[in-house]
Amino acid sequence: MPKVKLLVLPDCTRCKALKSKLEFFNTKFEYVSCDDHPEICDQVEELTGHDSYPMAIVLDINNKITQIVHFTENYDAVSKTTNLVDGATSFTVYSVDQLAEYIIKL
Repeated sequence: MPKVKLLVLPDCTRCKALKSKLEFFNTKFEYVSCDDHPEICDQVEELTGHDSYPMAIVLDINNKITQIVHFTENYDAVSKTTNLVDGATSFTVYSVDQLAEYIIKL
């Protein structure tokens, strides 16, 4: 099973809602605050070109990033996959429910 890291902002309503949903469904994830680890969030923003939170980083068994799932404000970009670097991809979602469902199914 892949490992999931949630990148969150402390006062983010969507971040708190996603955390609650994942906890309700007993989904394993690591909660990473951008205040505590800005270097990780900056790197992910640079890779994806997006800065909407929360974001989910999906890691393989070797802790290599395989996918970054993030929000988009552009309706045409919803549910699209983009190639990043080293075989990693990004996937866009439009709601907390869609992101939660995606993570739960991993």
